[in-house]
Amino acid sequence: MSEPLLSPADLARLDRLALFSRRRLRGEPAGERRTRRLGAGGEFADHRAYAPGDDLRYLDWNVYFRLGDLVVKRFEAVDAVRVLVAVDRSASMAGRKARFARRLAAALAHVAVRRHDAVSFAWLPAVEGRPPVETFRDAARLVPLFDALAATEDAGPTRLSADLARVVAAAGRRGPAVLLSDFFDPAGAAAGLSTLAARGFETTALHVLDPADAALPVGETLRCVDRETGEVVDVDVTPEVAQAVEAAWRRRAERVRAWCAEREVGWVPVEVGRGLFDVLSALLRAGVVVGT
Repeated sequence: MSEPLLSPADLARLDRLALFSRRRLRGEPAGERRTRRLGAGGEFADHRAYAPGDDLRYLDWNVYFRLGDLVVKRFEAVDAVRVLVAVDRSASMAGRKARFARRLAAALAHVAVRRHDAVSFAWLPAVEGRPPVETFRDAARLVPLFDALAATEDAGPTRLSADLARVVAAAGRRGPAVLLSDFFDPAGAAAGLSTLAARGFETTALHVLDPADAALPVGETLRCVDRETGEVVDVDVTPEVAQAVEAAWRRRAERVRAWCAEREVGWVPVEVGRGLFDVLSALLRAGVVVGT
């Protein structure tokens, strides 16, 4: 993965996108998430009639002296959010899935910091010697993240629930969370997503799919090795076997989609081989990103 994940042209296009949160989050430094609130601290928005108990500091005395109406000023404040981006780097992701997932993670991180949001980044499983979560708040600090995304090895088993439990404990503040994975998890694809959703994160699953995972050459005998467990199975690939494997692969993706739909967890299929900005357009339609 020595080739840069994002070209200068990619970065320029990404500057026109912004991460979107469906709910307002409080307590972060000022960013570019617009919310309407009473009082100062942003751009003037409009007036509303004074009501007993309103802070007198926000009365518009100019309007009162001209028209005799008691009104208070309202302003548009801007709030930053902290976006959790978690990338599956288990052995099953090796190859095309890993590169595409990492390009997408880099794109989302770039968009977030350009909109003055913070990015909390996590590897699943964690990388030895690195903290479970690293937070980035400006574009200059993203360079080491991009380097790590391009160079970190895919290794280890998929244990999304256990790994995300440590990530959630370290991440602290709740907010939007994006999980990029192929969800080849022996504990079930829903395990990790449940961990995020149960802790109050606004979760989106970016399901990384490679049709090559289910494409078997008919008429050949294959020695299939599980990348994560090392288990070996010899298979004579008949047309029926090839069809059954492909059907099972599709059913598996459908089960993840259905689980997410039942629990209002976002689910976006991310098929390798698609253009990066085609996928980002799908994320825009799903409410994960929005044009500026």
